[in-house]
Amino acid sequence: MFSCIAAVHGVDEIPNVHVADARRYVSDPDGLLSPAMRDSLDRAIRNVWTQSSAELAVVVVDRIEGGDIDTFATDLFTKWGMGKKDKDNGILYIVAIGDRRAAIRTGYGVEGVVPDVLAGRIIRSSNMRFKEGDVDGGVAEAVDGLSHLLTTPGATEELMSEYANDQGAGNGADNVDLFGIWVDVSKVIAALMLIWLIIVLISSRKQGRYARYMKLKQLQLPALVVAFATIGMGLVAFIPLMVIMRRLRVAPRKCPNCGNAMKRLDEKADNAYLTPAQDTEERLNSVDYDVWLCPNCGETDILPYVNETKSYTPCPHCGARACTMVADRVIAKPTTMSPGRGAKVYRCLNCKNVNSVAYNIPKLPPVVIVPPVGGRGGGFGGGGFSGGSFGGGMTGGGGASGGW
Repeated sequence: MFSCIAAVHGVDEIPNVHVADARRYVSDPDGLLSPAMRDSLDRAIRNVWTQSSAELAVVVVDRIEGGDIDTFATDLFTKWGMGKKDKDNGILYIVAIGDRRAAIRTGYGVEGVVPDVLAGRIIRSSNMRFKEGDVDGGVAEAVDGLSHLLTTPGATEELMSEYANDQGAGNGADNVDLFGIWVDVSKVIAALMLIWLIIVLISSRKQGRYARYMKLKQLQLPALVVAFATIGMGLVAFIPLMVIMRRLRVAPRKCPNCGNAMKRLDEKADNAYLTPAQDTEERLNSVDYDVWLCPNCGETDILPYVNETKSYTPCPHCGARACTMVADRVIAKPTTMSPGRGAKVYRCLNCKNVNSVAYNIPKLPPVVIVPPVGGRGGGFGGGGFSGGSFGGGMTGGGGASGGW
């Protein structure tokens, strides 16, 4: 994300990922979940669909328009038309991390299997994970609780529909041209990245070459991410950025002392001008030094370029970027009642100094057991949520919501 402004989504802006791919059930437009967790959740939810035909879906966003997650959940449930025609067995779990709110919304046919009291219990338990900053863990806990309730023997019999999953896939007029939307958004993002580059170039034009290089280097990773995320359109900013950075680093320099042309020494020749600590950094590839020498007056400029891809850290004793972690020790294990303590041990490959950095380990989350509950009969017809068939799913507002 390349803006300090949080993403705020309206109901119409939440992507229904199941429309594009029948194997997906988790809509995470802001990338708040890890890819591994999204895959794991999709597999777990697919199992719910297979065992009970209940149409469970998950939405994880930063913020929602209006901040009223109850109304938002009901509106989104209705827009997607979640639930089979004969059972109305849809259930939506939505989390707005930036708003610190979560909600479960159930179709009429699910209210007996997931009554409000159990939905509230799942919300409160998973919200404790969010309070600790564990987004993956919170969503996983909620989905696990819902999956358990929806796949017990009594519940599966109550929820099972005569209609196959994804029966309406590809037939609705509501299928969205997701690729077309992606292309349009990519154009905008690529243009913004190029504008950002131009602004940085203009604002730094009076600075020295090394200072400008360091300022542009801060754009390198965002520009690379944009280039990939925008199916190559972001190269319009990434390629000029790399060319400009290259020129700032290797183009001929004038000696600040006598004005004559300086010479950039090669990797072997520049070692004679480096300190032992700098030489160690170069051998570890944690820092690359450019040495510029004026053959006329002997002026020497040594410019460091830190390699961010290496995990070495500066040594508190000698200052060399040559510290590497050699041990990670748990001094006191955490419990559900108290946090634990640990220590990371670092060794400097330059001066051989060893130092230890203490850190706290969060308390273990409480174990919550959700008892199985049977369901009552009933259900109204809903259109299918699956495969782009948005046909009139119904909810009476059942479920629960809560904040942390």
